[in-house]
Amino acid sequence: MPRRFSRTLLFAVLAPLAACGGDKPQPVTPAPSGDTGSPPPSSSANVATPPASGGSQEEAHKLVVLAASCWFGGMWADALGEQDQMKQAGVDGRCKQLEEKVWGADDKSHYEQLRALEQNALADVVAKVDDTAKGDAIDSARRDKVVKLVQALGDAQRELLTARRAGDRVKRDLDREPDKLTSDEVGAVLPLRAHDKWQKLLELDAGDLSKESHALALMCALDRLEIARGLPKHLKFYAVADEFNVLFGVPVPDVPEDATKKLVPGTWLAFLADTAKAAGHPVPDKAKTPRDRDAMAWAGMLQGFSDKLKPDADGIAQTTDLSKVATVVEHRLEAQFSAQQSAEATEGKKKGK
Repeated sequence: MPRRFSRTLLFAVLAPLAACGGDKPQPVTPAPSGDTGSPPPSSSANVATPPASGGSQEEAHKLVVLAASCWFGGMWADALGEQDQMKQAGVDGRCKQLEEKVWGADDKSHYEQLRALEQNALADVVAKVDDTAKGDAIDSARRDKVVKLVQALGDAQRELLTARRAGDRVKRDLDREPDKLTSDEVGAVLPLRAHDKWQKLLELDAGDLSKESHALALMCALDRLEIARGLPKHLKFYAVADEFNVLFGVPVPDVPEDATKKLVPGTWLAFLADTAKAAGHPVPDKAKTPRDRDAMAWAGMLQGFSDKLKPDADGIAQTTDLSKVATVVEHRLEAQFSAQQSAEATEGKKKGK
């Protein structure tokens, strides 16, 4: 089974739209948000508890999830089953809903600032979540946690967007402007390696929302894999190595400090195989060729992500689309690993005849 099968399938399912967090969103008809409503009332009490001001429940939390649905763009749309024109419409519609909830109106400049994750727009989102939580029946008691969650998510997404733009410049140079490649490679190192905001989201103590922050961080790390795709191998390390180290404890190998220097052949494959092993899914001995080993190492790494995402997905309350998105992503990663295992088994039988 060619290596391309495993990676193409993953990115067809999970890769963000080019416009996600980008500079040129295209206007389309807004789509519904997909909210499933407030959690059902408890049946353990016969006397109803008076609601807080306005009777709202988890409105601040729903606003955080709406922000996530906008910023994750295509990954979120894919998990909800949106395809073709409905996919773009869904991404655009969720961002417009967030825009209107934060600023109260549809405004092109606010929309573009939101999609570009500009600092002032992030601050306004955080302020709106904070204000909404104050009078909410549920979120008022966890206001600090809800605010910390949206702040950490916005910071991580902004960090991710900067890395994506740096990677895109290098990919553009490879295709069309090779004379700019050297300078853009050097300039890409710091944004590609930046991961402090992501790690803060991963390790955030958000109380009963901690599984959500962890799941959102894992999904950000999956977006890193898309950034790495198509980069020269010596830059792939800068895009994902630190995240792999944090998630799986795999040591980061020495790579040239000069970003324009090439790696020793086999370094990337060895690191990928080490990551799969650290994740609990080592490359089987029967995978002999570099192509087969690469495919199984990649699949094993993805299964490691699935293993970490599963307890988060199982523990997220089913009151918003985040539960569905996390579950679908986890299942698709697991299916990818199983498909690669089956492909290798089939290939092995053919070679054994």
